[in-house]
Amino acid sequence: MASVPKKESGLKTILKTSAASQNHEAASNGVVYISPRELVVRWRCSRSTVDRIAVRARLTRLCLGDGRNGIIRYLIKEVEQYEQSRMLRQ
Repeated sequence: MASVPKKESGLKTILKTSAASQNHEAASNGVVYISPRELVVRWRCSRSTVDRIAVRARLTRLCLGDGRNGIIRYLIKEVEQYEQSRMLRQ
């Protein structure tokens, strides 16, 4: 009898996709925005950490919808600029 593979949660599926391939796809498709969940994968941290960094770095937020379940997006250009500013050179 063959075993049935377990269904993975959405976040686990996202984590399996490499951040590098996402960045390449985003650049080639002209994507301007990035979601907090994509930043979780890209930065390998929690959602609360992404939110905290975004506030401290003063990243521009695009808020679609109202209330707790509204959609948040960040400008990918600002995210990349923030990442470059945090690079350490030796």
